[in-house]
Amino acid sequence: MHLIIYTMRLFTVIAYLITCSINVFPQITEVIIDDTGNPNEPSVCFSENRDSLLYVAANITNFYTINTSNGIIRKQKASSPLGVYGDPVLHWAKSSLYYTHLSKTPKKDYGDWFDRIVVQRIDSAHPWKEKSYSLGYNKGKMQDKPWLSSDDWSVKYQNNIYVTWTEFDKYGSSDPTDHSRIRFAALNSKNDSFSQAITISDTVGNCEDGDNTLEGATTAVDASGNLYAVWAGLGNIYFDQSNDGGKTWGQDRIVALQVKGWDMDMPNIMRANGMPFLVADKIRESLYICWADERNGNADIWLLASKDLGKTWSEPILLNLDKTNTHQYFPNMAVDEHTGDVHVAYYDFKTSPTNTFYTISLATYTTDGKVTNAQLTPFVTALPGKKVFYGDYLDLALYNDQLAVAYTAYDLSQKTEIKLVTEATISNGIFSKLAINNTVAIVRNSDTAQIILNVEHPHKTKMVIHVEKNGKKSKHSYKALYRGSNTSWDHILGVINIEPEAHIYRIKYRIRDLAVRNVYRRKIQLN
Repeated sequence: MHLIIYTMRLFTVIAYLITCSINVFPQITEVIIDDTGNPNEPSVCFSENRDSLLYVAANITNFYTINTSNGIIRKQKASSPLGVYGDPVLHWAKSSLYYTHLSKTPKKDYGDWFDRIVVQRIDSAHPWKEKSYSLGYNKGKMQDKPWLSSDDWSVKYQNNIYVTWTEFDKYGSSDPTDHSRIRFAALNSKNDSFSQAITISDTVGNCEDGDNTLEGATTAVDASGNLYAVWAGLGNIYFDQSNDGGKTWGQDRIVALQVKGWDMDMPNIMRANGMPFLVADKIRESLYICWADERNGNADIWLLASKDLGKTWSEPILLNLDKTNTHQYFPNMAVDEHTGDVHVAYYDFKTSPTNTFYTISLATYTTDGKVTNAQLTPFVTALPGKKVFYGDYLDLALYNDQLAVAYTAYDLSQKTEIKLVTEATISNGIFSKLAINNTVAIVRNSDTAQIILNVEHPHKTKMVIHVEKNGKKSKHSYKALYRGSNTSWDHILGVINIEPEAHIYRIKYRIRDLAVRNVYRRKIQLN
């Protein structure tokens, strides 16, 4: 919530990184994209129709379309018939951009409370005019902190949109009879309408907007369409599951303790939290949860991993590898389904013993259990002795091996800025070649190469890799790692042994489309 526009000067930064596996310290180039307003709580999303488009939203009505290929930035003000009141979240699904935010009944006669969640489907040609959905209205109660996910793969629930949020009986109340709960609604892609909102939490929290309030609900979907949710409250990380598109849910499970709660008191920061985020690796049937807590005396970033879709979980894994007593908070994450790597971005004070100067850091957790850290930004300053407001979260997006991280910062020069980080390089030599050619990504090290192909609307895709060494040629054939006539994408992952002198000179793939009885062939010549 916390939608007051503070007089402090704030700016939002976007980190845009070309990468397949981030386990290095990238070099950063920043470009100012805006110097007006006081943005916070940014959300970021790639257009999956055009690789060069990046969308950003921030409190309260800031909205940007960024063409990363030519640097053109289009700034708009988000609008809605019911008004736009912050907590923006962007999500790409169903070949469309979805935007959710808080709203309220115009000119209502009771309290200044945000009484509904609005979800908008945005058309790039006619922004804010395509479709708007109002959900969660419950007279006298407040709705807060929405989040979006979608079913991109399954047959039965494909293209469904899922929304979770917190409902307060009375926001800020210390009355023990006033409670908070986690609410849920689903957009059915077949009839283009949202279901009635339901409560999915079995327990209730208080309404004080603190550690004992249920907040921070996010969802993820596996390849079969099973839906999962996590949230924080009462010193716990809760997990729940639905196998019927969100119509019914199971019993809440506590999968981790959140020591000292999610609402953390930090120097110089008005509000710092460790609310959980959930992602699903559809290819490897894995789930991951990240959060922050203070079990070690200071705030750290933690990860839970489940290799069996939530049946069992790992012990908490520490992601920030520093040995300091400084704080890390506001984690958020994305999973690279090509590699299985999980990337968690967070605010990091490890460079400042006084918790005054921070960076944005990125932790990467690989499928073999290794953790690496990278510093994404130069030093960013909080104002000593001031409680600076950053919102409640940062955000990141991952698409086609491009990672974008959006966050809020304070500028001591008294200038409000939104920045875009447009370039990063792999610098430690782990990968000697990183190339992206249309729909094919190649990661090359000294003796192996990993090739990833994404094909839209496939059936029975096949890829052939041609390798040459000293004039001698060989080829390697791979079928799709995940395929099906009713899914949107084929993912082909090929790992071949390749000697240092050898090189990949050609990649061919064939798509057999049974619907139109055609076979499509494509050749990519690399060198």
